[in-house]
Amino acid sequence: MIKQKNTYNVSETHHFNNPAPQCGDVEVRNIKSSSMKKIAVFAVTICMSIISVAQVWNVYNTQNSDINGNTVLALATDRKGAKWIGTSEGLNKFSGNNWTDYAMFNKKLKGQFVNCLTIDKKGILWVGTDDHGVIEFDGTHWKEHETETRRLKMKFIRTIVIDENDVKWIGVTLGGLVRYDNKKWDLMSTKNSSLVSDFILCITIDDEGNKWIGTNEGVSVLDKNGYWKSYKPTNSQLPDKIVPGIAIDKNGVKWMATLNGLCSFDGENWEVYNTSNSRIPSNQVNSLAFDKNGVLWLTTDKGVTAFDGKFWVTYTTKNSPLPSNVIQNITIDDQNNKWFGTDFYGITCFSGFTIAGRVVDDFGQGMKDITVQAGNQKVKTDAQGNYRIDVKNGTAISVKPIIHDQEFTPAEHSFSSVSSFQLGKNFVVTMPQTASTEKVSIIPHLEEGYISVSFESPVANVEILDDNGESVLTVDQYKKGKRIIIPKDVLAKPFHVVIRTKKGIRSIKLTPEGKKAQSKDRKK
Repeated sequence: MIKQKNTYNVSETHHFNNPAPQCGDVEVRNIKSSSMKKIAVFAVTICMSIISVAQVWNVYNTQNSDINGNTVLALATDRKGAKWIGTSEGLNKFSGNNWTDYAMFNKKLKGQFVNCLTIDKKGILWVGTDDHGVIEFDGTHWKEHETETRRLKMKFIRTIVIDENDVKWIGVTLGGLVRYDNKKWDLMSTKNSSLVSDFILCITIDDEGNKWIGTNEGVSVLDKNGYWKSYKPTNSQLPDKIVPGIAIDKNGVKWMATLNGLCSFDGENWEVYNTSNSRIPSNQVNSLAFDKNGVLWLTTDKGVTAFDGKFWVTYTTKNSPLPSNVIQNITIDDQNNKWFGTDFYGITCFSGFTIAGRVVDDFGQGMKDITVQAGNQKVKTDAQGNYRIDVKNGTAISVKPIIHDQEFTPAEHSFSSVSSFQLGKNFVVTMPQTASTEKVSIIPHLEEGYISVSFESPVANVEILDDNGESVLTVDQYKKGKRIIIPKDVLAKPFHVVIRTKKGIRSIKLTPEGKKAQSKDRKK
């Protein structure tokens, strides 16, 4: 009998009574990621009082489905889109409606920890177990490697990856690295190679065929010519020796999950992201993966975080249907759905993206309890004017605030197909204008990429809007004369500089040549 899954529908409303940003709800911030001395260019901390959740979250556990265990250790997707799920109780297959427990067909899988799953070019499923080593399954027949498991002591298989030549690379907990070319098995360990540790946690292969191996003592790299190189906290900027996950972006940059933050390495330069210099929710990163749009997804002990190079978005039990904040692993399928595995709480699928922004008046003050509509969904802005809506992958939708007898800019944000995060989608309500008594001047240094602003008040709020009226940079508590770095893509077109002081607000438009095009003054 198939049990009913938990599906969170549009009509359901979730109430959160956390008024302050430190509540740990979704946090979205736009930062300049090229340097860890970051300039905060946009901040939206979502702590919504009311959020309507779209049909984008599904939770599966032993209470609402036929999954055989709530501790999810591994996930893989086959050619037909079926999900193979390894738990502490064995192997499951989920076809979208039906669950199959494969202990019915292979008794060795009953009550067995299935730690990793991967599918080769022929569609054969490779299963890594605790007690029975590596098991192959072609959909009909099982093939076990009992002799090699005993000889190479291949218990507690942690990871299996397959290279372009169909060679299997198997990481064994405390057992080293095993290479299997479908004919011969070879073991590499600290005894016969330069592998930094026999305790292997993850393996990733780059476009050049180099194997990046995360261990409990750092990262070892085995190149295609058989040469080794290792990175430890003692000889690099790797923030911690324990590396449970490595992912590679489209530019070949290696991103590493550690127990002391996230780091990236482009072959020469390291960059570290932690709770003190970024919006990552925890320094303990358990796994990571890139989706089809190049967004990096991280699982931590304080929720799931997505990072697109500019914004961070964090999902927790407070702002989403996630059943636990401790997320161990992630798999992203061909439809760009994200599958999160937990300890004790089953598996969660997120099949959407977030649209978020602010509704403010033209003094930059957030407008509370403004209704923002997206399709059939309606949400209320919080005390700071923030809103957030989750929509399904590929949704065509328009987002607009509903404000009686007032104009706002832009009138709406329209999307033909939502295929990634849409953040910083702000609306400004136009208020009556009066003259300002504040003397304001802008000194443009656009060839050097910056401006400076002078005014009478002690401090001001300075905001940069691009040619479409989108907020791209905000500097709070700005002191006159300091440099404000303008993003290069903004400099290429006319842009607005909005200066807010206690006396009023002035908006000045600059052209690429640095000339003032127009200005508007208002007084509070």
